[in-house]
Amino acid sequence: SPDRLRYLHIVTNEGMVNSVASAGTISGASLRISVIVGSVGYRRVLTALIRSALSQAQIEDVDPYSQTMRGSGLAFGGVADVIVLGGIGTEAEALSGLQRLRARDDCPPIILLISHELAPLSQRLREAGASAILLKDALSRNALIATINSLTTGGSESAAALPARQYGQFSFITDGERTALAIDGYKSLTTLSANPLAQVLFAESIETKTRVVIKVWLSTPHHNGGDAQKFCERFGYFSSLNGRSVVRYLDAGIAGSWPYVVLEHLSSGDLRRRMAAGLSIDTAVQILRKIAASLVDVHAGGFAHMDLKPENIFFRADDSVALIDFNISTRIGQVNRDPVTGDVMGSPFYMSPEQGRALPIDGRSDLYSAGVVFFEMLTGGRPFEGENSAQVIFRHLHEEVPLLPKRMRHLQPIVDRLLNKNPEERFTGAVELMAALQPYLDSSGGTDIGTDDSSSNTAR
Repeated sequence: SPDRLRYLHIVTNEGMVNSVASAGTISGASLRISVIVGSVGYRRVLTALIRSALSQAQIEDVDPYSQTMRGSGLAFGGVADVIVLGGIGTEAEALSGLQRLRARDDCPPIILLISHELAPLSQRLREAGASAILLKDALSRNALIATINSLTTGGSESAAALPARQYGQFSFITDGERTALAIDGYKSLTTLSANPLAQVLFAESIETKTRVVIKVWLSTPHHNGGDAQKFCERFGYFSSLNGRSVVRYLDAGIAGSWPYVVLEHLSSGDLRRRMAAGLSIDTAVQILRKIAASLVDVHAGGFAHMDLKPENIFFRADDSVALIDFNISTRIGQVNRDPVTGDVMGSPFYMSPEQGRALPIDGRSDLYSAGVVFFEMLTGGRPFEGENSAQVIFRHLHEEVPLLPKRMRHLQPIVDRLLNKNPEERFTGAVELMAALQPYLDSSGGTDIGTDDSSSNTAR
């Protein structure tokens, strides 16, 4: 709304910090940060955002309602280098919290997180003791880390001197209503996809003009502590891979009620596009091995992807594979179910029998999905089809694995093992699959993914 934009203008003109490419470079174990936020879910997300950039920092996670906020002193933050104070809904709450903290002689710099509605009061809040002010419902990790860096190295004057924030407006429909969000540092280009779990938006950096993908996790409102914790676990691990085998995380934050992530734009396209153009048998084997290598990294963190399909397998310019979409990634040993409806989550055409039966899963479930993808790369069709999800899942559970065409029958043992109904009869893990594929790569005369040929070795 015009008022919302006006608030943003007022705040950004008062010295809010700019995100920086090097935001994740601070990792000194001596840095001590107190995060004081009343909402359990918001506090968990905020702590995860900080820890993803400052992995060695000592972070004190504080629920103010369990402490002595109403007393003359506080039992926390005494040894912190910086305090992040959030959960501020009213001017009175902000002034009271600042007063209690600033009453101490050893009070460190305070980063105050406020709502858009309090933005016009920023100057008064600074005078009351806030060293820096950020919007709690348009919060960027990179901006927060840059602020922490400035306050712990150059003081309040350094933080105030950083460039002003710039916000893009994003709009989409959720639950039948239009939602407008401000996201720090990016402007909207278009919506790529939308479902009950997430909005996927194509955007551009306001500063560098770099194209990115922004995913807003609608399934994980930060006020839900349990769902927020699952987001934190996934984000913490997959962002730590730094783009190795998975899409690269460029930033993250909180927009409105939801956490969001900023991801690299993989302009070389997905596996579905390559399959449409046709793949050679050798190329299909090479791609499967690259998928297996990516799964090694995913499984090393104790996760199964649970939605491995051509649309979630992307390529970089060097033809390396990057997996995307960890919406339903599940801890190994747990059950993959929608926490609200109890329904099994995933794509039925690529779903393992144990996933379809809502049994505890592990990395071998992803190997089954990889087997479906491999079969489709080779033949142009999936091994099990059906008129509805229930029929497809039934066939995964009960029907035999189809035979490959004769010219590629030498790969039948790989397909049969990947698509075995019993996880115990599949490969033990992605490393074993990679080893099993090596003889086929050696015999092909190379491992590069090149331009598809038109010889009799064509899969389609």
